[in-house]
Amino acid sequence: MFWKNAVLDALRRYSERHNTNTVIRSKLIREEIGNIVKDTRSKGRTPEQTLSRIMQELRDDGYVHFVDDDGTYEINNL
Repeated sequence: MFWKNAVLDALRRYSERHNTNTVIRSKLIREEIGNIVKDTRSKGRTPEQTLSRIMQELRDDGYVHFVDDDGTYEINNL
């Protein structure tokens, strides 16, 4: 699975689990980075940084927007 798809799936799970469209990066990492790494079969040393890059791409694609500089995102569209 590609990283972008794995992160979108993780965002869906997070949103459903917490019944919210607001995502806190640190909680997303704590709860979902293991699933993302497993789903992507990632071998990299910095999956958290890859997640940040993918979140920026998802922002550019209109799926999320940044709420603040503390790692809070709002899901627009999944």
